[in-house]
Amino acid sequence: MQPKEESSHPFSLEGRTAVITGGSRGIGFAIAQGFVKAGARVIIAARNQDQLDEAVKKLGANAIAKRADISDPASIEELIEEAWRLGPPDIIVNNAGVSPFYKRAEFFTVEEWDHIVDINMRGSYFLSLAAAKRWFEAERPGNIINISSVTGIHASERTIIYSMTKAALDQMTRVMALEWADRNIRVNSIAPGWTESDFTHELFESRHGKTLLDSIPQDRFADPQDITGAALYLASDASSYVTGSVLVVDGGRALR
Repeated sequence: MQPKEESSHPFSLEGRTAVITGGSRGIGFAIAQGFVKAGARVIIAARNQDQLDEAVKKLGANAIAKRADISDPASIEELIEEAWRLGPPDIIVNNAGVSPFYKRAEFFTVEEWDHIVDINMRGSYFLSLAAAKRWFEAERPGNIINISSVTGIHASERTIIYSMTKAALDQMTRVMALEWADRNIRVNSIAPGWTESDFTHELFESRHGKTLLDSIPQDRFADPQDITGAALYLASDASSYVTGSVLVVDGGRALR
């Protein structure tokens, strides 16, 4: 295996390339900003080309946009092929996710189940697998960071399918970390608390939002930038002996 590159600072990402799904906005975009500032080149992937183009303008010369739909296996393969042509990547951030439905379990449809599971769980699994196979063949180290959620750890009403996929993502993290540690591939998760985004805005403004806010000891919802530090830590050599972990970033909500 190739030796780990030494950096001038343990949090530096100089000379590294990261693929970030859902990287055009929200948590994914905030992570992309943090990685670029730390010296990385980032390939941000999302389905909306206009949002990707706008994000790349803000990120600067070290950012590349790639339109991809991780619910589609063919699109995953195209993304990895392009990343290797440009890279190869050192870091995969499985951030793309959806939760457009906030309702009780008995009201979900099969179509809604498929939509959430395909993106949040299946897509992250097969993107991780596609990247790992390339790392295996090249005998390169690799680093996978999964963005899960505290809803995968603690029950929250009206999020059942989303919560199930995030719990599965954490367990996927542990098993992949265990199986691939001898290949020098680290796999970790970040479990954000309730975070401001296009998906959560309507929920936070509803009567349920006040209940959620009251459950957070720091008395505020997370900003996407609040997740960046955790991602930078897990992406860098500062966490070189960390694998299979779920790092909770929730303003203390888990304490209640």
